[in-house]
Amino acid sequence: MAQSLSDRTIKIVVPYSAGGGNDSFARALQKPLEEILDTSVTIQNIAGGGGVVGYTQLLAARPDGFTVTIPNNAIFTLQGMGNATFEYDDFDYIARVTAEPYVLTSNPNLGWEGLDDVAVADGPVKIGFPGVGSSAHIMAVAIVESLGVEAQMVPYGGDADALAAAMGGHIDAVVSAPIAVASAVESGQLAGLGTTGESALLDGVRTFADQGFDVTTLQWRGVAAPSGLDDDIRQQWVDALQAALDDPDFQQVMTNLGADVAPLYGDELDAFVERTAADMVPLAQRLRQ
Repeated sequence: MAQSLSDRTIKIVVPYSAGGGNDSFARALQKPLEEILDTSVTIQNIAGGGGVVGYTQLLAARPDGFTVTIPNNAIFTLQGMGNATFEYDDFDYIARVTAEPYVLTSNPNLGWEGLDDVAVADGPVKIGFPGVGSSAHIMAVAIVESLGVEAQMVPYGGDADALAAAMGGHIDAVVSAPIAVASAVESGQLAGLGTTGESALLDGVRTFADQGFDVTTLQWRGVAAPSGLDDDIRQQWVDALQAALDDPDFQQVMTNLGADVAPLYGDELDAFVERTAADMVPLAQRLRQ
């Protein structure tokens, strides 16, 4: 018979440094999970290699449900870029908790109002993104291919540098997250051209699908364990998470991160993971060639 998650301390491995979005997500779950499961929940930050070190150490743990991690699209990009020895199906995905789209914005002086304007622009269009090999990089490639436009891809060290370059006219457009661009779009410093899904932060920006372009990949955060998780332990996790997501403090942190609470479990989660992997892994593989 499987153990109860209340029997021992639970460790959440965050494969990034303290203070970032994934760390904030894990720490927002910590208190409600402790109350619901009546046990201690610890957070362990293991940074390095864009997530490689932390995820690799997580996979060395027993698949008993007491050591879990925060999965996101980095798992797929790391595999595709050849930067990790693991593959996405080495994890047992317990839940998708939040989802947020990628967004394409441009310098407003270009006069672009939507994706059709980009598609007919004289190339090459200079498109920036934060981080070589990042999921934003992969999505920038996917967006360029969908639009069918000649492009020059310009990497930056982070969102701030990429957005400053777009606002300053050094590049034409940038692929980023809603939370990074919402204030600039609202103030008119950037023009919102399209998102890969709905975002409460960008109500006035149409999705790619609404504009006739099939780009729907989302960034996400959830909970995952090493492959081999017992079904009963998985259900205990699902039950605990379903209760934890109602916590007002958790919901406020997610609002601050610009992430919509959009849980998926079971077959729906499996389908989401497979679909996202099919979108991202092949593109990342091509980038490394």
